Amino acid sequence: MELKWDCLLHVLVILFSTKKIHAVQRFVEMPSYTEVNPGEDALLKCRISEKRGVCSWQKDNKPVGIYRGKYEWANENSPVGGDCSLWVRAATLQLDDGQWQCQVTASNYDVQDALSSPPAPLAVRVPPQSPRILFNGSHVLPGQNITVPAGSRATVVCEARYGNPPAYIEWYLEKERLTAWSQTNASEVERPRVWAARSVLELGATRSAHGRTLACRAHHPSYPAPYYRDSYTMLDVTYAPVVSINGADASTLANLEEGSSALSLECRANGNPSPYVWWTRNGQVIPTNGPKLILAPIVRNHSGIYGCQARNSAGTSDSVKIEIDVKYPPRVTWVGPDTVVEANLFSQITLECKAEGNPLPSYQWYHSPGGAARINDAQEEGVPVSSTPQLQLHNVSYAQHGRYTCVASNRIGLQDRRHQSEAIRVNVLGPPVGEARGAAHAWRGAAVRLHAALCADPPPRRAVWTWGSLRLDVPGELGRFSSLEPSSENGCYRYTLLVSNVAPDDARAYVLRVENERGSSTHAVALTVHDNFSLTETSHAAPLAAAALVSAALLVLVLCLVVRCRRRRESVEYKTDDLNSEKTVLPADAVYTPRVPASPPVPPSVAGPPGPPGAAVPRAATGGRYSPGALQVRRAAVVLQPPTTV
Repeated sequence: MELKWDCLLHVLVILFSTKKIHAVQRFVEMPSYTEVNPGEDALLKCRISEKRGVCSWQKDNKPVGIYRGKYEWANENSPVGGDCSLWVRAATLQLDDGQWQCQVTASNYDVQDALSSPPAPLAVRVPPQSPRILFNGSHVLPGQNITVPAGSRATVVCEARYGNPPAYIEWYLEKERLTAWSQTNASEVERPRVWAARSVLELGATRSAHGRTLACRAHHPSYPAPYYRDSYTMLDVTYAPVVSINGADASTLANLEEGSSALSLECRANGNPSPYVWWTRNGQVIPTNGPKLILAPIVRNHSGIYGCQARNSAGTSDSVKIEIDVKYPPRVTWVGPDTVVEANLFSQITLECKAEGNPLPSYQWYHSPGGAARINDAQEEGVPVSSTPQLQLHNVSYAQHGRYTCVASNRIGLQDRRHQSEAIRVNVLGPPVGEARGAAHAWRGAAVRLHAALCADPPPRRAVWTWGSLRLDVPGELGRFSSLEPSSENGCYRYTLLVSNVAPDDARAYVLRVENERGSSTHAVALTVHDNFSLTETSHAAPLAAAALVSAALLVLVLCLVVRCRRRRESVEYKTDDLNSEKTVLPADAVYTPRVPASPPVPPSVAGPPGPPGAAVPRAATGGRYSPGALQVRRAAVVLQPPTTV
């Protein structure tokens, strides 16, 4: 009976294989990264669809056999199935840790469907050593500090060695998690199966970080719960002291009176290491009892500018100053950063002005491009540019080249007081800058000057004009062409190319190339040449002009004749019917105007502007005009004339 079942099973296998003879075997599931503790079993999964080949495994590119109790098929009782998964029993670091691949032979010798999975790591866990912190290449022992100057960046390293897989490292400053610059994992040289995890932290040292705890935390699943270990150190951030004055509130200083008040000031300095503190008056060190300054009773000689400063190994603090019970005109105490400031073109610079005075002075910056003398009146002050102690110049250009002065002013009583600083010379350094293109026009046969203007500092060391295949240095001459020495003013230069006896072929672009120590620039000037009228052309045009003048004169004469004829037609002849009187001539304007009541004169603004000479008068202004027939009456012949106006 058992034999019959085996035969039936083989027949089904043959039929199943025949039905899918054209199917190609492929992976349904490939082995993936697997971790296992030492001594535990690991299952490497591998399932095949349409499997007809033979399964096998490789570790680190070497074939692995099937051994009961060590390497076993996960489903060895399924001869027609596609499960090629493998059990690794009692995994050890030396034997089983590595890269595993699942492989299947081809379905047939003439079918190229053999399979090989990508390598999948099997990691047999090994707990790494406790992490340790390194600074400047040395191991930081427990209880030691890391000393870093404020404002600098410290490179701190944390190592967790001899672990498998590599540990994952994190950084914490107190409870704040920090982002490491990088973490690298490398196999140990003497034990290639385990790893050294190395995390690098770029730490920016600040004053607020002083005295805080820096922790390196290594995570690994083989550590005891909570599956991580820490290593600690403390940050010792050194910084220059910062000082402040206690007891110098505004109300106290405003009410100080000579002989009736006392003043106790304390200079508080915050720095690491602990700083040494001193007091100054008007810039001079004065003896005090440590950080305290006691002035009792207050006298006139105590008035002045008191400063508090401190010093340690990290540096010296800025001086904190107060003014005591005196009103005096302003005085600029400092202007900078220097008397001569060099700035690159298109950069940013800051000029600062400090002044003393009581009341506190106001500030005004002035700019003089050409450089002015000391201020005597408003005309010499230059251009006001800012009313703040700090003058920030953004995107510096050559237009901001020149002298800058700071004026401090206040009002004492009814008088305005002012004080001007020493001038700061701002030199803008950069390559030549000017208009890239220009144009010029010239008559043929004349001379023309081509100009190109630019600014540069340092001054240009070389300039050359080029056109076509010709080249002319500045200064220099080449036939009809002369390049003149440039004129300069306030760091700007004007180059001139003189072209004599201009010809039509000279119409082209002339390129000036100028260079200095900072770079170079090119400036093109396009020359357009115009033709002149020659004497021959003038002699040809003269008859045409004369003919035009004669024609115009004839036209004017004809118009005059036409106007005169029209005026004559306005005179007509009339006869009397009954008395056969002699002919009378009645001019067209010989009419009688009916009498109308007198009216007040009309102002010119109402009457309107007078008409042009000879213009017709409107009927509304002159009364009705009678026809010639109405003037024929039965009386002696008369010659009608216009009425005489008296």
